[in-house]
Amino acid sequence: MNTLVGHSPQRTQLSQLAREERLPSALIFSGVHGIGKFAAAQELARQLLCATPNAPQGGCGSCRTCSLYDSNNHPDLHRLTFSGERSATVDDIRIALDNLSLKPFMGGRKVAVLNDADEISIVGANILLKSLEEPRPETFFILIVANPSRLPSTILSRCQRIFFDRLSTEELQTIADQLGLPKIDASAAALADGSAAGLDSLQARAEMHDDVKSVLDRAFNGDTTTIGRAAQEWGAEKSLLRERLAFLRTTIRQKLLESARDRDSAAVWGNALQNALDAEYLILDRHVNPTLCLLKILQGCSRELSATYQSIPNSAPSLGELLLNER
Repeated sequence: MNTLVGHSPQRTQLSQLAREERLPSALIFSGVHGIGKFAAAQELARQLLCATPNAPQGGCGSCRTCSLYDSNNHPDLHRLTFSGERSATVDDIRIALDNLSLKPFMGGRKVAVLNDADEISIVGANILLKSLEEPRPETFFILIVANPSRLPSTILSRCQRIFFDRLSTEELQTIADQLGLPKIDASAAALADGSAAGLDSLQARAEMHDDVKSVLDRAFNGDTTTIGRAAQEWGAEKSLLRERLAFLRTTIRQKLLESARDRDSAAVWGNALQNALDAEYLILDRHVNPTLCLLKILQGCSRELSATYQSIPNSAPSLGELLLNER
């Protein structure tokens, strides 16, 4: 069994609050995908349900309730995932909440772990809100999200948020060792961007990363032909769009960090990073034309625009404004 890596301060604090019976009934674990938020939620849930008095972090691991937890058969644990092909439906939410309203079958606590909760539908969020507004004693909700802003403010206001930062290179290497993967060099660590998700496919993903980096370099130098081709090709590859957008954001962020002492470059990459973040929302959530969004991002990466970005603070047009002007 692999040991959970990273986030020691958050995990220690949560464990202590659980032992002292001061843990909030509703928590949001936020941070980028693949950094261990779900594993941390599992660790906390196991401790909450453990039958051992004053249970240690992660539970004792030897009592009957821990055994049931490990075999995914604990009657007081409810897991829902709101992404992928088997995403939880509104009926799944209702069933889980009905079960949570009953008395615990074992011990005195019930726990719901809601993975990718920022993908929940509006109807599902409204149903969940009722339970968060009137929480039953000893019932805990742990919502795992990558983008908290996608949750309704009514849910955000009723949960205590715990932020999980990106994993360090050393922590990524520890996880790679657990998985039996090769040593992570500096370029692979930058490609992973602090996330353990996809460590086993970094080599295959490197080609996409190199393509994104090459296009950004050409866009910076004003190569309009490359910009148009890339926007057209990337926008057409629907199955790779989410991953491509993540690489675009990651690569622009790295360029911004590298240009800290160059005001011209920093102005370009700072604006591009904001547009890349906006694009993920507009394309993936609002279903705006991906080719047009990508084209506007790449056009905004030109160093010729740096003087414009610096002339008046916060004057650079947002991606949304650029798209409105296109109409």
